[in-house]
Amino acid sequence: MTNSLTSNLRPRTCRACGKKFDYPVKGNAATRHHCADCVAVPVETRKIMERLNNRITQLENQLRRLQQKPAGGP
Repeated sequence: MTNSLTSNLRPRTCRACGKKFDYPVKGNAATRHHCADCVAVPVETRKIMERLNNRITQLENQLRRLQQKPAGGP
C-alpha cells in the first residue's frame, strides 16, 4: 500500500473562481475549497466572489434547462 501524497490527489473546484485544481499538492497554497490564486485574496472579497460564482452557476444551469425544454404552445 502506497502512502504517497500524489495518490491522494483529488480534483477540486475553487469556490471563488470556479477553476479546477488538484488538492493536496505539496508546497501549494491551495486549500480544500480555494485554489492557490484565490487563497491570496482577502476573505471579504473571496466571500463576494463565492456568492457571485454560485449565482453564475445557478443561472448557467437554469439556462441549460430552458434550452433543453422543447418549445411548446400555439
